Amino acid sequence: MLDFGWPEMFLIIAVAVLVIGPDEIPNIMVGLGRLFRRFQYAKYAISRQFEEIMEDADLNDIRNRVNFEAEGQDYFDEAAADEDLSQILPPEELEQSELKQDDLEQDESERKND
Repeated sequence: MLDFGWPEMFLIIAVAVLVIGPDEIPNIMVGLGRLFRRFQYAKYAISRQFEEIMEDADLNDIRNRVNFEAEGQDYFDEAAADEDLSQILPPEELEQSELKQDDLEQDESERKND
């Protein structure tokens, strides 16, 4: 998005020194630092409020069921699921379902590339 290289940064600094003046640049940098710190604190405060709401409503249990990467959760074992499927379906149907899955994966990758 913002692809700044060293030449662009030097140009911005040179223009800032000429327009603002070397005496005011430290004050402006301090002000920008405070502004960014306030934004970070606001982001932290909002996320903390969200966490408190989740705890008050006892929704952490729901979040852990939805979050597959949560600690203590079992992960989905794809190999075991395939093995179970091979025991249920006859070999012809299993082969057809695998081909359909391959076609779906190719379609998804083509859409992502477009």
